[in-house]
Amino acid sequence: MSSLINILTILVLLTSSSEIAVAAPPCQEVIVSITPCLSFIKGQPNPAPGCCSGAKGLAKQANTKLDRQGICECLKGVLPKIGPYDPKRFPLIAQKCGINTLIPPISATTNCTK
Repeated sequence: MSSLINILTILVLLTSSSEIAVAAPPCQEVIVSITPCLSFIKGQPNPAPGCCSGAKGLAKQANTKLDRQGICECLKGVLPKIGPYDPKRFPLIAQKCGINTLIPPISATTNCTK
């Protein structure tokens, strides 16, 4: 009976923490995926094909809120180092690349928990 309770407790813990166990994509991977988009967020009229494929790949990995927060925090920390860019162009990547995921404007002041 005691071992059954232990097994049930472990199962409950595993199922309740499954979202925590899955990590967001590593920041290095996020950077590689989004690098082809730099010219677009800096003002080029259309995203490069590599931008769309990278953004689509990231969108597939953004399954949980924690995934999306991790991607956002990575970009929030890296983007100020690239020089001037327009944060409002991030949502346009999804629109122009046909991605069915909301991409918010990302700047140094973005609240990634929302």
